[in-house]
Amino acid sequence: REAERQKARERLFELLERATKFYERTLADAAEAGPAREYLAGRGFSAEVLTKFRVGYAPKAWDKLFVPALSQGFSEQELLETGLVRRKQETGQLFDYFRGRIMFPLADRKGVIRGFGARGMRDSDKPKYLNSSDGPVYHKGSQIFGINHARRPAASKKRVIAVEGYADVLALHDAGFEEAVAVMGTAMTDQQATELARMAPQVYLALDADASGRRAALRAAAAL
Repeated sequence: REAERQKARERLFELLERATKFYERTLADAAEAGPAREYLAGRGFSAEVLTKFRVGYAPKAWDKLFVPALSQGFSEQELLETGLVRRKQETGQLFDYFRGRIMFPLADRKGVIRGFGARGMRDSDKPKYLNSSDGPVYHKGSQIFGINHARRPAASKKRVIAVEGYADVLALHDAGFEEAVAVMGTAMTDQQATELARMAPQVYLALDADASGRRAALRAAAAL
């Protein structure tokens, strides 16, 4: 039974890896992704850091990801378990969950993709950030964005810098602070605190300077 469970997980990881490559290709080549490329360039991100973090783009159409995945032998259940698709309540029809957004793959410490964070580019995109739902291979409370890239630099420098969002991590890595990671929002969990403490003996909190960020820093400090 354990072998069967592991095989099922490996298929989900393969599906998530294929989705990552699809989003990467779309950002690089699709005309529709032009505004996304301009947005990322406008934020000052280098091509190197975008490649390093495998940033992509999800097309606006509702079936660009799941239809090819079904033809490649993945099941509807597997697509649902990865959080890549949802099902309409009225009709039961599948649809791509992430559409018209910049895609940030969420990897574990070994670099295995477990989910996605998706950022809208327009004020009308609500919410601004859309994350994968918890499932068999993704758990938001234990996820740390950038840990696969920051693990060695943090061990070498004996410190890790914890920020709130994906863009903060990319900017810091571009500036040479490769020990930076994100805690996926303001509320640090005990699991994330434990993981950060494993990375380095010192944790620097660089959260937003607004009132909620200050409160989050105090809670995170207590957890650490």
